[in-house]
Amino acid sequence: MIDYRKIWNSINSESDTTNVKTQIARKIPTKGVFPVFLATDFKKGIRLLYIKPDSEHDIITENLPRFRGLEISLTVTSIGGYQNQEFIKFTQSIPNTENIFESVISDICENVVRLQNKKNLTAALTKVLNEWKVFFEKQQNEILSISSQKGLVGELHFLRDYLFQKYSFTDSLFYWTGSDKTNHDFQIKNIAVEVKTTSSKQHKKFVISSERQLDSTGLEHLYLSLFALNLHSNMPERTLPELIGEIYTQLQEDPFATFQFQIKLAKYGYNEIHAEKYTTGFSLFEMRFFEVIEGFPRLLQGNLPDGVGDLKYSIVVSACTPFEIKTEIKNHL
Repeated sequence: MIDYRKIWNSINSESDTTNVKTQIARKIPTKGVFPVFLATDFKKGIRLLYIKPDSEHDIITENLPRFRGLEISLTVTSIGGYQNQEFIKFTQSIPNTENIFESVISDICENVVRLQNKKNLTAALTKVLNEWKVFFEKQQNEILSISSQKGLVGELHFLRDYLFQKYSFTDSLFYWTGSDKTNHDFQIKNIAVEVKTTSSKQHKKFVISSERQLDSTGLEHLYLSLFALNLHSNMPERTLPELIGEIYTQLQEDPFATFQFQIKLAKYGYNEIHAEKYTTGFSLFEMRFFEVIEGFPRLLQGNLPDGVGDLKYSIVVSACTPFEIKTEIKNHL
């Protein structure tokens, strides 16, 4: 994984030693098929990303998802040994928002440098831009809904109490894929974990939001982690920002992991600027773990009539009891 925070710091340090405050760029080391450059325009105080597209596969930038604060364009420029070449340019359009846009630009970059097929660029950009739209659209509502808070609390408990206990911070955060809108919340090599949370009035069932969430196709093991939560109006020490703060404290000696954690939270729509507005507390009532195998109560795409999809359904917890894991879940990961 690429340490983007280190790259940004390097760019910022160079700006302090040069007399001309112009645009400074860094080529990102990658084995992917697209040359990529991170840059800062110090005259304007903005972050940028340049991607050198392949001339054989045109990309229509007008069709890419848009959100406030990011401009996308095609530009002809000279950078990193490329003279008067066409680049896809991503520009932070609102000055003095560099903290969040370092995360946005870095995440777009990370998705591009992984590409091994030139035809996949448009799909990769569309996916990551749509994920970030969630964050910027949330600014209108400012804080996450109670339902979203519960889901995030469950995933954070699994991250902190289980993955951090077995893997490094960096690996654990890499395995946490829920913010990328993948089928499962955690993907650990050939094992996946789906995390579900229930509240005090709903401990007897949990909700599945698609026919893909409990699909174990291509996996060696698929586990379901069920966290039962109680909600409180008078426990400020148990709010979502408090839990996030505890994890930041764990990560404080690892700036790379801290930066990755910040990116993932933002992609969920969490903005720490509004932390004081989160007043609901969450206490962990019960933890249960199940293995999703043949016979587990679930709906799968292959069993549905043609034309049926995008399902949302509930599962009664008692029906999952025969599949419950009684041993320590860390031993299965």
